[in-house]
Amino acid sequence: MGETKSMFSREILLKNKVAVLHLKRKDTLFREDEKAANLFYLAEGEIKIYNTDSEGKEFLIEKVSSHHFLGEPPFLLGERYPANAVIASDIAEIFRFSEENFKKFMLDNPESLFDFTKEIAKKAYNKTMKMKSIVHQNPNERIINFLKHYKWSLGIEPCEKTIIDVTRKELANSTGLAIETVIRTVKKMEREGKIELINHKIYF
Repeated sequence: MGETKSMFSREILLKNKVAVLHLKRKDTLFREDEKAANLFYLAEGEIKIYNTDSEGKEFLIEKVSSHHFLGEPPFLLGERYPANAVIASDIAEIFRFSEENFKKFMLDNPESLFDFTKEIAKKAYNKTMKMKSIVHQNPNERIINFLKHYKWSLGIEPCEKTIIDVTRKELANSTGLAIETVIRTVKKMEREGKIELINHKIYF
């Protein structure tokens, strides 16, 4: 299995006195509509990013794995977080930047600024491709694109297969499809040999 490359080493973050948080499953990192006073770097663990509707129903946006930032756009623009972030792994180690701390860190470590900029560009590109998928593609193609993006986000090569650790509900929310459509399409894709199912989990 591929491995997501660490953007910043733990040592350099601690050396620059970036605050570190140790959280556990179901702990909330930030809430939708909170002022984005901090930027977060996930050193270890997994975080679920989601929205809720007026009835409290959750809509998964994505799952963020180790070595990725969270909350860059609202933090840089002085806006509010557009979604909720909750720990999805047993434990998580997260580095928390304040605005002052972030500016000083980038000035003291200019080589890191390019990596940070690339990270933002990658996210913008992926969101554009995801929107294109939702607007233009059929259910089969939407699900395939989601599976490819899931593997990419974990640093897994396209030719490697892995268990896709998302529920049918989460898959529906992420692709803009009804859960019934996802269930029907996944079964059809299995029959056609496009995916495998192992203990009800998609293997792709």
